[in-house]
Amino acid sequence: MNFNITGRKKTRFLLIENLEPDSLADQAGLKQGDTLESINAHPVRDVIDLRFYETEPELHLIVHCKEKRIRLYIPNPEQVPLGIIPSPMEFRYCGNHCQFCFIDQNPRGMRPGIYLKDEDYRLSFMHGNYVTLTNASQHDLNRIAEQRLSPLYISIHAVDPVIRKQLLGIKKDDRLMNKMQFLADHDIEMHGQIVLCPGINDNGELDRTIQRLASFYPHLLTLAVVPVGLTKHRHGLPEMQPVTSDKAALVIQQVDAYQKQFRETGDHDFVYLSDEFYLLADAAIPEAGHYGEYWQIENGVGMTRMFLNEFYQDSQFFPKSIPVSQKIVIVTGLLAAPVLQKHVLPVLSKIRGLSVTLLPVENHFYGASVTVSGLLTGRDIFNAVQHRMQGAFQVFLPENCVNYDGVFLDNMTPGTLGDLLKNQVSVISGFDALWN
Repeated sequence: MNFNITGRKKTRFLLIENLEPDSLADQAGLKQGDTLESINAHPVRDVIDLRFYETEPELHLIVHCKEKRIRLYIPNPEQVPLGIIPSPMEFRYCGNHCQFCFIDQNPRGMRPGIYLKDEDYRLSFMHGNYVTLTNASQHDLNRIAEQRLSPLYISIHAVDPVIRKQLLGIKKDDRLMNKMQFLADHDIEMHGQIVLCPGINDNGELDRTIQRLASFYPHLLTLAVVPVGLTKHRHGLPEMQPVTSDKAALVIQQVDAYQKQFRETGDHDFVYLSDEFYLLADAAIPEAGHYGEYWQIENGVGMTRMFLNEFYQDSQFFPKSIPVSQKIVIVTGLLAAPVLQKHVLPVLSKIRGLSVTLLPVENHFYGASVTVSGLLTGRDIFNAVQHRMQGAFQVFLPENCVNYDGVFLDNMTPGTLGDLLKNQVSVISGFDALWN
């Protein structure tokens, strides 16, 4: 039975964008454009609240339908989802001014989405985004504990409050250690990140940070160290030092000592280095067993090892020859080029009829210090291919060169790049696409 309710102050509720046909919500008469205020007296602010509260055996909803606010009872004996498709969640924006923030190192004139900086623990839970928790209140922490929003991915950088404030560009101590202790006390799994900035949070400070964070293990399950990324567009930003090949080698040696300690006392290495350190130092990539479950693969930790293992496994099924000869160009960034040159090209060169050129592309858009393929622009790729190649060929790009919409950072598309080169351009996720 439904009841109109009036006299309450209007607040922000969950907007229903659509409904799954014949779902509980659809059968109960909910409509697109209605707003859901609460379930069983729990406010519904976003999709997380909806998913957490909607599978109870009895559901008492307060819903806003046009100009009316009604109560709605829905029995749910099978405890299934209501079938509500909510509108996209509005996320919290970042109020920090991190000295190393890559978004602040973008030039003007790019598409607006590139400049958006989120700082939302909900996105950390849902998508693995790293957050500093500077804007996380006790209310937020209580919600994380109640709804088991785990795991969370936390940007730490330094445990010393003065150094952390310097790196994040904040004025007050945000008491991160207290927040992490609260999360640990409530059995929330965490993964940490340190962006290594030479001269600021390296050497002894890195030692102190690793040692302090190890006390949160196993609730802090892993800790990744990644090198600071610096572009040529740092106008008005503090001067920072890059991680050189010599520095990378020293960090590998420093962290390796901790990894050996953790292997003796725990079930994995706890602290991990992103692949860039090994590639910068021209050091051996650790074997797969080092990375455990590849907890921080999206942070570039173990990506090279996973790629190599998958490549060698797939190569067992590569053809010995192809029926139609092909001339192809494989585009890569400068960082990964030696790995492809050493491990991939010798295998592909054995396939009769396949002529392969590996083309490392220098990043002129961001500057030579940015060497990963995921930050190459269409224009830089065009200039490199046009300068190096002649005649008919096919260009193959790693899938991280474009976003989910299939667009490079400079808004060019692979199709446009192909038109400019007068040759076919394809984005691939596996090498079997070279001949299939």
